[in-house]
Amino acid sequence: MSQTAPVLSVPGSPLLSQSPVDIRPQDTDSSSLPPLRFHHPLRLALRLHFDDPGRHRPDGARSGCTRDDEGTVKAEPPPGQECLLTVGADTYRLVDVHWHTPSEHTVGGVAFPMEQHMKYVRTVKGAGAAAADEGRYAVISAFVHPGQANGSMDRLLASARRSEGSWEVPEVELDALLPSCTESYRYLGSTTVCPYIPGVRWIVLTHPVQASAAALGRYREIFPKGNARAVQPLGDRRISSDRHRWW
Repeated sequence: MSQTAPVLSVPGSPLLSQSPVDIRPQDTDSSSLPPLRFHHPLRLALRLHFDDPGRHRPDGARSGCTRDDEGTVKAEPPPGQECLLTVGADTYRLVDVHWHTPSEHTVGGVAFPMEQHMKYVRTVKGAGAAAADEGRYAVISAFVHPGQANGSMDRLLASARRSEGSWEVPEVELDALLPSCTESYRYLGSTTVCPYIPGVRWIVLTHPVQASAAALGRYREIFPKGNARAVQPLGDRRISSDRHRWW
């Protein structure tokens, strides 16, 4: 398994608040967590581009970024298109969808072939939100397994390339990028791409989503060394869970 970045401290952020982490299901705190509600259009066109990590490090080493960072391919909804997530009383708007191979989070030390991140920015904060949950971002993470073809995800992954320009993939069903079951593990961490922004509300879905082996293989061709950040120390953080079973 290729891991592309060492454990690094981010200026202004404690070392032990970084992501990804290893999730040990037997050590999570089972509790009643705020429900997830997705409000996505039936279909929409996504604009993709290669996110070159070099643009985050003009001085060659800003914010702990290294020259080994591989970047990722990001898919963004069109301006003005409402793609929303509510978590309890908080509302978030979709910023982008991107992928890492192999997975960045691990479960009991086991990595998966791919991990998809749907990154949202908060637009409405519920009156009862905890002080510890001050981050602007929430990320829905889904592990991706090779299996049945997934029209929307397969077309997105198959289109991936390292390009200075952007390209469009039409008729994407965002809900098809998610499993039907939204049981999850949740904790506070950081973004996993440079500059590793802290205060991210992580929601790691326990159930995977499938895509064709050909599509996963095509994406891996773009990142032959992988583009996953190394697992970071959990420290004294606790992971909460609303899971009832493990697949």
